Amino acid sequence: MVKARVMDTSADFKKLGIDPTKVQTWEDGRRDTDEAGHNEVWYFDGILDDGGKFMVAFRPKSPYKLNEAGDEPNTNIMITTPDGATKQDFQSYSSEESHIGKDKCDLQFGPHTAVGDFKNYDVHFEPVNGVGLDLHFEALVDPFRQGNSAVITLGENDEYHYTDLNVPKNKVTGTLFYDGEKHEVTGLGYHDHQWMNIHPMQAWHHWLWGHLYTEKYTVMVYDFVSNERFGFERVPFFGIEDNKTGHVVYMTDGHVTLDSELEINSTGKVFPKTSEYTFQNKNDNKKVIFTVKWRDEIETRDIYGDANEQQKAAYDQMGINPVYMRYYADGDVKIIDGDNVDESSGDMIYEYNYLGKEDERADV
Repeated sequence: MVKARVMDTSADFKKLGIDPTKVQTWEDGRRDTDEAGHNEVWYFDGILDDGGKFMVAFRPKSPYKLNEAGDEPNTNIMITTPDGATKQDFQSYSSEESHIGKDKCDLQFGPHTAVGDFKNYDVHFEPVNGVGLDLHFEALVDPFRQGNSAVITLGENDEYHYTDLNVPKNKVTGTLFYDGEKHEVTGLGYHDHQWMNIHPMQAWHHWLWGHLYTEKYTVMVYDFVSNERFGFERVPFFGIEDNKTGHVVYMTDGHVTLDSELEINSTGKVFPKTSEYTFQNKNDNKKVIFTVKWRDEIETRDIYGDANEQQKAAYDQMGINPVYMRYYADGDVKIIDGDNVDESSGDMIYEYNYLGKEDERADV
């Protein structure tokens, strides 16, 4: 029995209460609860024309208290300056100091806010500790909702869920604040909303996540592979959107093969140097080949190697060896439709979250 799948049937849509033909504003409002084991995040990032980068995230629950019921709203920011310096802050608030809307993305955690409707977003992080931003996101493409639900279920009876609903390409304008000064910025940004009732270390062996901007297309990939408990099932999110129309022109139905070139990276763990995905939907002659080859390691987190003995013992008990990487890479997408071949390339930043131990069944 399949233990991990995308919810994409009529019964699934009815259960979720969504219209598979269109994304509605309320889907970016709160989708989960404050029960123990549940979590949710509204995430924004961007690559700026001056070479800088940023990310900001809003979560109703503390990442350190996921196994407890109740909210502890928190938000964090990270800015990478054009010269490569990192500026960051983390803030936590009580429920009484916060608001989380259900009708749309409508967040207020202390003085920090994010409000939007899949077309426009305004994100504000007050520089209470000298790091902040005030940005406007204008969507350049439609929201991407894999399987028209954005929901993966895990377990023989769909006991768990894990999600990603996103707007993968936005025009970003506004200001960043650091080093005592405001910095006017422009660039391209990404937004997603995730909600789940299982910790990623308990669900996934690994994932590759990223988005590619080429002259023609916006490509979104989130290649989930479950752990042994859930059968090492590959559940890919993959879509291509036309930059001119903003519409989805291709979405995987889950039929994919992977050809990887592996090498040992700086953590001593074997990672793919090149990942070549071939998507071939069941009832479609069109084939898509998506290739990612990393050039540089941007961020390395040897979560297991840097853990203390107590934490390592806990990871050992779970049978995992978590390592997280972020890469600067070359991305290429090739759409093959009969004799017609449409190829488009660009630079991309992607993450590879490798939680499990090396196991050939996981198809890294």
